[in-house]
Amino acid sequence: MEKTILITGGTGFAGSHLVDLLLEKNETNVHVTAYGTNTSHVHELLPEKNIHQLNLTDQQATANLIKQLKPDQIYHLASIAAVGSSIDAIRKTVQINFEIQLNLLDAVVQHAPQARILTISSALVYQPKKEKLSETDLIGPLNPYGVSKALQDNLSYFYHLKHDLNIIRVRAFNHIGERQALGFVVPDFATQIAKIEAEQQNEIRVGNLEAIRDFTDVKDMASAYYLLMEKGETGEVYNAGSGTGITIKDLLYSLIDLSTADIKVVQDPNKYRPLDVEQIICDNTKIKDLGWEIKHDLDLTFSRVLDYYRELTKNSK
Repeated sequence: MEKTILITGGTGFAGSHLVDLLLEKNETNVHVTAYGTNTSHVHELLPEKNIHQLNLTDQQATANLIKQLKPDQIYHLASIAAVGSSIDAIRKTVQINFEIQLNLLDAVVQHAPQARILTISSALVYQPKKEKLSETDLIGPLNPYGVSKALQDNLSYFYHLKHDLNIIRVRAFNHIGERQALGFVVPDFATQIAKIEAEQQNEIRVGNLEAIRDFTDVKDMASAYYLLMEKGETGEVYNAGSGTGITIKDLLYSLIDLSTADIKVVQDPNKYRPLDVEQIICDNTKIKDLGWEIKHDLDLTFSRVLDYYRELTKNSK
């Protein structure tokens, strides 16, 4: 029987790459929710009837969609994902991400209790430490976005226990690639480099370059989601990340080295985050034990991503 697969937030960054992967896996009945009308890449891949304009904070509309589709699998990616701006929008970030999670889970209980669900959490739910973070480490987020993801994570576990829902949770570490929105470090750097090359600006403005982060190509992250949907143990939580840390400074200069332009780097105090976390590196032992592998070299990812934002910059003139 053909599976019905729903990806909430499926027109977004990671969601669009997951659509790519599912179609490569010959899944033919993939549906996505979209908040807003910008469905560009996914609109080229899926029929219009499979792209559902939906505000997941609307409880009744969310229930109606789940009742209509009765999906066999749900990849729940939708959320407000702006880490930096969450500091100035605490109520909005926490409230919307909580409501999104609650509405979806209630709708599944009512209309699709048989569905297998992968809920996407974040490495930012953890209390930071200087070693790699494992699934058993303490929860202790340092920003409102992390708080909201911890709420989503805990709600998922509660609904698994209370309603016996078939839920797997994944805590995703940083992932990068084409189609990522501005406001994240790699697209911000790549766009500024592209503008310098196009003589649209003279310098690249940066925040804290000493922070250490764990970056994974979004295509490998999509593969992690797919693997967990297929092989993850119900009720369990899994980290997904490369297991290797890189300073933001090294990341920046890896991108700069791909350019022939003379690029001046300027520290901008406005780009520093309050309560910035010194280091976030993934212990990915648990998901690797299921067979997940990193297949994309980051240097090639940087080159691919920079070319993507060069093209966007050229087309925005």
